[in-house]
Amino acid sequence: MRLSSSFKVLVAVLLAASLLLAGCRGGAATPASSSDPGAPASQPGGQQPEGESGAGQNAVAIVNGEPISAEAFNRELARFEAGRAALGYEVSDQGSYRQQVLNQMIEDVLVRQLAASQGIVVPEDQIDAEINGMIAEYGEEYVENWLAANGLTREEFREKIHIALIWNEFLPTVLEAVPTTAEHVHARHILVNSQSEAETVLQRIQAGEDFAAIAAEVSTDATTRDRGGDLGWFPRGGLLVPEVEEAAFSMEPGQTSGVIASAWGYHVVQTLEFDPAREVDPETQQRLRQQAIDQWRAQLRANADIQQFLSPSG
Repeated sequence: MRLSSSFKVLVAVLLAASLLLAGCRGGAATPASSSDPGAPASQPGGQQPEGESGAGQNAVAIVNGEPISAEAFNRELARFEAGRAALGYEVSDQGSYRQQVLNQMIEDVLVRQLAASQGIVVPEDQIDAEINGMIAEYGEEYVENWLAANGLTREEFREKIHIALIWNEFLPTVLEAVPTTAEHVHARHILVNSQSEAETVLQRIQAGEDFAAIAAEVSTDATTRDRGGDLGWFPRGGLLVPEVEEAAFSMEPGQTSGVIASAWGYHVVQTLEFDPAREVDPETQQRLRQQAIDQWRAQLRANADIQQFLSPSG
């Protein structure tokens, strides 16, 4: 199949800087370091994995028995760093980016292995069509210069397109499960910095003071404060603060929660109304789609045998 326009954006990001979207996902923190592209990787503590020979001795990870070489990793790492620099970011600010680059390489191996197990094959002429389409759109010279600037050989470029097309085989099925309509709750909240402040807020509400007026007075959530703490309508998985979402769905309309702690502070939540089948707004739909992809990737990793030998210092 041809890549969709939105997926072409993803491919472009992947090709330019080893999937910069990986920077949004978690991973063990590993500080930046300079390393020889051909240098062997080591375990934390500087030791090679025991019992490995050949390619395994020069591996940063082994995925279901398939090694990812230090050379391949360092080339990908260099592309990531160059991509970040081209966008004006300080690489040292990225914290866990080395692990994130490795995570993406691991997932690329896993999705390629999954495709092979299911008999999914990307024809060579399909890869040719994608490359020729890019050349037709941007010109041969531009593509060649772009490959050189990103440190990609022609074969590496083909493999990037190959992996992107494999991802494109699986993602539509993953995204089909994301609903376009769902049960929604309409709720509001008051956010403060300490438990004692939240308990005072709760006492004021229980004494009969107006929830919206208190929110406008004391809430630290600048987004909702001026509208009385109103969070609007949201489905399950649609709110950025899961503790508030869980409380809102667990109560009846008109009920007010106790003090709820989250990473943002301390909340008092009030449920206003429910809608059993409301259309999911585009922004929330995109968040749910990303959650579905992240969950699918996590399951892919959970079912795999993955050994990692990336040291904290590189």
